Amino acid sequence: MFIEYIPGRSIIHKLDIRPKVIAFICLLVMLFLFPHPAYNAGILLLVLVVAAVARLPFTKIQSIIAPLIPVFVLIVIITGYTYPTASFASDQARRVLFYSWPGHRLPVTVGGLLYGLTLFLRILTMVISSSIVTLTTPLDDFLQLMQILHIPYELSFIITTGIRFVPTMERKASLVLDAQRARGALIETGGMVQRIKAYVPIMVPLIVDSIRMSENLACAMLNRGFGATRKWQSFKKLSLQLIDYLVLISVIALTVLAVYLSRHGYGIL
Repeated sequence: MFIEYIPGRSIIHKLDIRPKVIAFICLLVMLFLFPHPAYNAGILLLVLVVAAVARLPFTKIQSIIAPLIPVFVLIVIITGYTYPTASFASDQARRVLFYSWPGHRLPVTVGGLLYGLTLFLRILTMVISSSIVTLTTPLDDFLQLMQILHIPYELSFIITTGIRFVPTMERKASLVLDAQRARGALIETGGMVQRIKAYVPIMVPLIVDSIRMSENLACAMLNRGFGATRKWQSFKKLSLQLIDYLVLISVIALTVLAVYLSRHGYGIL
């Protein structure tokens, strides 16, 4: 799962969560400043360098991206057909490659395909960058960030606990699937109705197990006095180091540069 923390000793792992979140927000701003795919490809390359510095396993990134490939292809194709030519500033972008229907209907333009590629790069960059943040940041840091933002600690605890349960339930689902396959269950064959029926024996133990886990967690929280006081105490305090300030300055400088380039006509179609 892309929300499961992977321990490490890289510079990205050591960063405070606040520079990571601010960097992610600045990244989103930069992505939507440039309609041209070349500039978004440059931002994606920067994100891939950060992923390499974080020493994240390539298989983890690949497992996140692979299910989205059909969506990416559809986005590029549909945008090539539907994006209006009047939205493009250059004659090259307005150029029609071919018409998909007789009578000069459904034109496929260069700008439409390029903008579809831009949307593909934006989504891909957002998926990878958000994965970097979640894979390199412990959930306890997210909990403290919510506390800094004055989110009620009960709500913060519910959110982080729910996120913690996701990888656990995924592993349990995988075990149940393997057990059903070992017993000869045909889960991934047949039509949609047959597949839904095949998943019923899998959902029942998962639901029962999730209820049992919730009850055990509730008992453990009561035994530890959860809710006895309104004041939240943390074992680890968030603190900004020199590297955090350097990252903040660099990210803000890049964002200002991107805004300047966008205002002066760079990266348009």
